[in-house]
Amino acid sequence: MRHPIILGGSPYIANVFAKSAKQLFDETGGNSGNLAFQYAIAFHLRDNVKLLPWGTPADLIRKAGDIIVLPLANQLGPHTDLGTASEHLQDINLPVLGIGLGAQAAAQGAQVQLTLGTQRWVKTLADLSPSSGPNLGVRGVFTESIIRQLGHDSAPVVTGCPSNFINTSASLPALLGECFKKKPTNIGVMAGIPFIPKIGQIEHNLSNLVTDCGGAYIVQHGLEMLRLARNEFDLIDPDTLLLAHQYIRPESSLDEFKSWCRRFAYAFYDVRAWMDFVRRFDFVVGTRFHGAMLAIQAGVPAGCITHDSRTQEMCETMGVPHRHYDEINGRITADNLLDLFDFDPERYGETRRTLLQRYLTIYKDADVPFSRDLLAI
Repeated sequence: MRHPIILGGSPYIANVFAKSAKQLFDETGGNSGNLAFQYAIAFHLRDNVKLLPWGTPADLIRKAGDIIVLPLANQLGPHTDLGTASEHLQDINLPVLGIGLGAQAAAQGAQVQLTLGTQRWVKTLADLSPSSGPNLGVRGVFTESIIRQLGHDSAPVVTGCPSNFINTSASLPALLGECFKKKPTNIGVMAGIPFIPKIGQIEHNLSNLVTDCGGAYIVQHGLEMLRLARNEFDLIDPDTLLLAHQYIRPESSLDEFKSWCRRFAYAFYDVRAWMDFVRRFDFVVGTRFHGAMLAIQAGVPAGCITHDSRTQEMCETMGVPHRHYDEINGRITADNLLDLFDFDPERYGETRRTLLQRYLTIYKDADVPFSRDLLAI
């Protein structure tokens, strides 16, 4: 059996209480939702794996193990240039598995223009496959098609996100199915960011839902959003603070908005604490996919409001309840949540098992040991 190295961000951040929002923003790669798939992979390989930072010298990486596992996100898009990352992998020269890779576009089917550096990075991943089977677990068929268009037909396989397998209970779908039958009264919201005008009204609506039910407003992305949840108002640029204020609680004064954030806004930097927290809710809703997935893995019904190819692709691939933002008219309330978000436990369970088999095949073909707990799914 090979000895895997997880290369990249660690899901275990030390001394969170002593760090600023900026430090935590940097340590989570700009989005605490990244911790979901990073934790999942570390959990699945926990008995025989080393975790190393991306910048670790090549010779030290080779001494730590003999195959690299990369927890990946939406690296396929015009926003990345991964030429330097490609060179680092070539320098390390170990077999590579990439898990959770996704494309970023306004909508599925849209053209995705990749930089030459990112194209070289994809080629490097494909060339460093440890077997003749796929070595890239991708988020859905849209991402798969982009990799195939680059000429790497044998590299990708659709696995969805590994966070879908954090809860290894076979009874999870049935449990969720029963919970989806009950009208929610205590609701958590997965907050978006104040730079997407097209979903501004929905985000304002969701903040009202938090207020109405005394729930929680859980932030993941955007440095200014993390600062809102950590009482760091003085560190936010005044214009940015005003933008967030108008986006989230425009009917309040600035002082009232700050008080609202102190009362309702939360950010998490440990997946275990995050999932434990959301167990107090009857339903979790919002525009962040990983916030929805962590709720589902905790046995809590969730609905994701999709607004781009990333969220849409992952929800469709894994059977996560979702609605596109332009399908939502009027207020979102406790009374209509179950009408907006359908959940089919049998479909979710069957889909999860299919995706799991593909996910495990990547490890099996590469001779990488994984936790036997996964087989219970």
